[in-house]
Amino acid sequence: MLDNLSNAIKKATDKIANAIFLDKNLINSVIKDLQRSLIEVDVNVQLVLNITQKIKKSALDERLKGIEKKEHIIKLLHDELKEILGERRELKLKSGQINKFMMLGLYGSGKCIHGNTNVQLSNGNIKKIKEIYEENISNNEERLEDGFIIDISNQNLLVPSFNPNTLKIENKRVTDLWKLKKEDLYEISLDNGNDFSIKVTPEHPFFVLRNGQVIKTRAEELNNNDWIATPQKVKVEGKNISIEENLKKLPISIILPRREIKQIIEYHKQTIKQINKNLIVKRNYCKFTQELKCGQIPIELVDNLPNIILAREKNASKIITIPTLLNLDFAEFLGYVMGDGNIRPQYIQISNEDPEIINRIKELTKILFNIEPTIKFAKRTEKMYDIRICSTTLVKIMSIFGLFPGKKGKNLSIPQEILLSDNETVRQFIKAYFDCDSYASPNRYIELTSESHIIIEQFNMILKRFGIVSTISKKIINLIPYWRLAIKSRYAEKYAEKIGYLIGYKREKVEKYKDIGLIQGCGNQDMIPFHTFLKETRQSMGFSIGEIQDNAVYSFGTYENKGSISKEQLKKLVNYYRLTKKGMYSQFLEKIQHKNNIKQEYGTKFLNGIKKHLQNTGLAELKENEWVISNIGQKYLQQIKETKSGEIIQNLSNLANSEVCWLPIKNISKIKNNEEYVYDLTVEDNHSFIAEGFIVHNTTTISKLALYYSKRGSKVCAIGLDVHRPAASTQLKQLCDKINIACFIKPEEKDPTKIWKEYEKELSKYDLILIDTAGRDALEASLIKEIKSIAKIAKPTETLLVIPADIGQTARKQAITFKEAVSITGVIITRMDSTAKAGGALTSCYEAKVPVIFIGTGEKPADLEQFNPESFLSRMLGMGDLESLMEKIHTVTDEQKLKKTQKNIEEGKLTLRDVQSQLESMESLGSMDKIMSMIPGLGKAKEKISSEKLEQQQQKLKGYKHAINSMTKEEIENPEIMEKETSRIQRVSKGSGVSTTDIRNLIKQYKMLKEMLKSGKSSSSDMLDQKNLMKMAKKLAKKGMKI
Repeated sequence: MLDNLSNAIKKATDKIANAIFLDKNLINSVIKDLQRSLIEVDVNVQLVLNITQKIKKSALDERLKGIEKKEHIIKLLHDELKEILGERRELKLKSGQINKFMMLGLYGSGKCIHGNTNVQLSNGNIKKIKEIYEENISNNEERLEDGFIIDISNQNLLVPSFNPNTLKIENKRVTDLWKLKKEDLYEISLDNGNDFSIKVTPEHPFFVLRNGQVIKTRAEELNNNDWIATPQKVKVEGKNISIEENLKKLPISIILPRREIKQIIEYHKQTIKQINKNLIVKRNYCKFTQELKCGQIPIELVDNLPNIILAREKNASKIITIPTLLNLDFAEFLGYVMGDGNIRPQYIQISNEDPEIINRIKELTKILFNIEPTIKFAKRTEKMYDIRICSTTLVKIMSIFGLFPGKKGKNLSIPQEILLSDNETVRQFIKAYFDCDSYASPNRYIELTSESHIIIEQFNMILKRFGIVSTISKKIINLIPYWRLAIKSRYAEKYAEKIGYLIGYKREKVEKYKDIGLIQGCGNQDMIPFHTFLKETRQSMGFSIGEIQDNAVYSFGTYENKGSISKEQLKKLVNYYRLTKKGMYSQFLEKIQHKNNIKQEYGTKFLNGIKKHLQNTGLAELKENEWVISNIGQKYLQQIKETKSGEIIQNLSNLANSEVCWLPIKNISKIKNNEEYVYDLTVEDNHSFIAEGFIVHNTTTISKLALYYSKRGSKVCAIGLDVHRPAASTQLKQLCDKINIACFIKPEEKDPTKIWKEYEKELSKYDLILIDTAGRDALEASLIKEIKSIAKIAKPTETLLVIPADIGQTARKQAITFKEAVSITGVIITRMDSTAKAGGALTSCYEAKVPVIFIGTGEKPADLEQFNPESFLSRMLGMGDLESLMEKIHTVTDEQKLKKTQKNIEEGKLTLRDVQSQLESMESLGSMDKIMSMIPGLGKAKEKISSEKLEQQQQKLKGYKHAINSMTKEEIENPEIMEKETSRIQRVSKGSGVSTTDIRNLIKQYKMLKEMLKSGKSSSSDMLDQKNLMKMAKKLAKKGMKI
């Protein structure tokens, strides 16, 4: 959250604190850095100039009595920044009355994509988002002022979705489909071929990688230096596909024994004439009766077809076998037909010159359909053979897969039945198609060209099921557009490994790719862009390029200079950092500092090698032939100790093991929508889906507010008065159900005042009522009228405007407009964690003279905190924020569990389950490093504890939870028995993966706590008092320095 500004402020204060002389040049330098950082976080330029000029003038002209000039300037920085963050307004509930918060918001801002965008579904299918919407219109489409919405929460439509915390792709449920009017769009093109783009609304967020961090950024905020997340692998299991239902729609007769035909006729309990009349595929009555006599019956009359049937098209003379399941052989055959085939009304012809393919097609035709094809030289091309499969029945069957007589052309697409199939079936189809139509070069490059843009886009997405990333380019040949799909470098290797070729010469080429890869490394699609972050992290942990190149990543210096590294090499780097812990510079400077015998320990060769670097950087110097650490070296060593190396390494590890790749933006252009509407999906939890190979995001604060106050002992409920968005009330109900908050809704009612009146009596039983109202992209007259009518009848005690931080300085206009129209009393700013415009949103509210009361710092229910400018600034300065930590403890603590634990303590029945409950609450607060940074006075103490030790301690606490879960009820209630029967400890250790030593430590700490309670040193209420818990945490953290 505002990390760049925070770092800039810390840098400014450090620069002042460490300066020997304070002069005009230093002040100008600090002011310049501060101005740049404030503008970067979208603070109004004029406001930036005003406050920085004020700081500059006061710094040079004034000084308060009793403090040094350095302290005076640092105080100026603090006071002026605090000023633009506005005054604190704490929102406490008034006891003895019903508190009513009316929530207003800027919903419906249209985070949508163009209707022709391909969306990947979890079942393997790939559909246009417009098509998905139109297929569900019958499911009660409801009108909005700017479009339509369909609630499909009762369906099980799943899409692959990106989890920004784990960087993995997960399957999540779609709850709503949207169709909204929007004229202005952005087309975002990536450098992944010359035709890889997506069209979205300006507000639509993407995931980008900036300075090693994954952040959400709106389309209109993207720049040409950004790299966007695209899926590298999509998890689709697929299934065995039956074509039985599709076969029954064709004019096909199945061959059966007369006895079975008689049973089928009798089962229908109709005359033969009636049965014929009711056939879906109509037939001549005489011909129908003749077929029955010959042991043939229309396929639509037969239930539960066997896996293979004997059948013929009603006018065909030949009977063929037909598989009713899309098996591997059938998928392969389809690949050959689509790749090199040509369908005529009487036959299918496949033209190929490779003997292996010809023999394989001949074999498949016999196995699948019991047809012997004819093979002849092609008249038009030398060495080419035509494989002709004569069967009008088979021609009809091809129509099931969208393959009809005539030219394939630009509308050729992968059949839906293939897309829905399991990966083995898909693999066989791709292999056959690529055998026919692709080119494999010797240097790790595979190319597929088609006149059909559709099929190229589908292959680009379906290959991701195997972790294969490709590019798409457009080229014009003889005035006809063609599209080229290219698989390069490491992904060409992966194609050879996962799919491969049947044709011998192609197979031999791609099998050599692996050897080439070991020498030449990865392609651009496998590179992770870090810019200067690779260098900064290496230096911050005290490592040298040389030691990394010698022990982990060859040519690391080249990667660092380029600012990018492959996932494979990054994994090696992460492992080296984890195992080594301390870099060469760090170790060397520490030994100089401790007056070790450097020459004896390192030797002349090493010292000569490092001498130039140490002298050039000023880290150390030779005095009387002995190395001495300089002031610069001491500061550098201190910076290394302060580095949160555990967090850095974990972040690098997540990126190295992620299921996405990062592609650079090639072009951003504003365009007009060529259709009336745009479309969107509401996706549970992760709020993202895969469209055109991009990962795109969609996204209430009301549930966070409900949780916040309910955890503080208030009886809270919510009421849904948004009658314009049909999904609003059901979504509110779902969110409230998750946190056990009462919710009153009436989706069918379109008058919000009537809904309020209906539930008014029940609402009076609650301490706090949260009123959800309709939002708009802009404030309209009709909306003002509706809000005023709600306010008149509900009489809210607070009227709160909810705005996202990513609207930046636009927040000022919105806050002023709402304030003038409906007298808002405060603002809640959401998405503070995911935008570079957070500073603009905060300071804009200050300019509008509307207090910010809460800020949202994430998407979890607990990610909401009261906004305290003093605490907020203190945290940015690294001075801690105990108040916010206490608020966080309130939010994550389960009051019922707490009371139960307290009762157990009072009765002397403390169990390990009580201990586990407290561990879970502590885990919800965040990392130990984060907790310590929020406790005043522990900032410096934290710096003396390495990040690795803090991480180890956190992992130990997690281990205790696993160990408790592996214990029996008897062991949880009476852990001492485990000391008497040590085999129990061994069993728990094996079951939980926790060492026996750690389990014994857990039992020891439990006994100490129990003994302390028995001795009467503290009452149970004192022990569970949150201030005392904080004191204990502080003591524990200080002891951590000795770990």
